[in-house]
Amino acid sequence: MDTFELVEKWIAEDKFRFKCLMIAREYFEQDWFLAAGFVRNIVWDKLQGHKEMTALNDIDLIYFNPSCISKEQDQIVEEALNAEMPKCNWSVKNQARMALNHGHDPYLDCIEAMSYWPEVQTAIGVTLLKEGGIRVRSPFSAHDVVRLAATRNLKCTSNAFNSRLAKKGWEKLWPELAIET
Repeated sequence: MDTFELVEKWIAEDKFRFKCLMIAREYFEQDWFLAAGFVRNIVWDKLQGHKEMTALNDIDLIYFNPSCISKEQDQIVEEALNAEMPKCNWSVKNQARMALNHGHDPYLDCIEAMSYWPEVQTAIGVTLLKEGGIRVRSPFSAHDVVRLAATRNLKCTSNAFNSRLAKKGWEKLWPELAIET
């Protein structure tokens, strides 16, 4: 079993995360992922040996639709998801719009968008296929992503990376976490 298959197994066994995938699939047909901490945290929890999964601050749902880049569309989906799962803090972002927000050339898809995220291990997403299978994707190799490490993406400045580390407090949640600048 390769490391992405292991992550797929962990997600499938996590009733909460699997329910989130099923609900998100109702809103998007293709090129969407539950990403960032939604996947990274379960990886780090499993690798750290946590019995209980670390609570999520939010649920990042990313999708790619260059034909409708209004922020209002994201807010409509967020409100609907929050109504279905009121104790969750859904954060919905069309990555076609985010390229404009960050001053990047237009992204081709969600995978390219994730290639700009500050930490390599955060640039991971999971989607639920129509036939029910789970797929994990990242712009980086499984070997680089599925590790108990926070590695600075070379597309991110050291200042931005260090600021995120200070803000997130990951070293307290995962004491064995390696920080790689």
